[in-house]
Amino acid sequence: MRGCAVRFALLSLLVGCAGGPGTIVVEWPDEHSARPVESPMPAGAAQAAVGAVREFVRTNPRRLFSGCEHPEDGLNVSLFTGPTPGLYYVLLDPDFERCAGPRRRILDGWFFYAVTPQGDVVAESPGPPDEGTPTEPPPAPPPAPEPQVPAPTGDAERSNGAASG
Repeated sequence: MRGCAVRFALLSLLVGCAGGPGTIVVEWPDEHSARPVESPMPAGAAQAAVGAVREFVRTNPRRLFSGCEHPEDGLNVSLFTGPTPGLYYVLLDPDFERCAGPRRRILDGWFFYAVTPQGDVVAESPGPPDEGTPTEPPPAPPPAPEPQVPAPTGDAERSNGAASG
């Protein structure tokens, strides 16, 4: 039993040391904070682009790339820096005009990834809000009016509840 506990402790230490990078909180850029990466670009930006392309190819069905000599042939790439230091933001726009078959094969127009300079994908953007979904909660409805209690007419004091006739 003691040997099993020692092995478990050693295994826990090894797994803990071999873990990936710490959790990064991603703040997605907007039109004001996104800055295009220009040429010549740092090698880390190229690595980030490769990581995003690999993630896209890995997470989509192979038939999506039918007619392409290489899956990468069906993608356009744009690189940005933004509000989270140490990350590149990679925008992939599927465009299969360089491949045989239909040009547009995906309903979503683009895919946006946050990637480290080593090519590790940290997150994929949830995308813009749906056009039919309000971005702010609707205003609260006005409070319901309180029920009106009829004012006494004065006849209640004279009536004893018996019908007169």
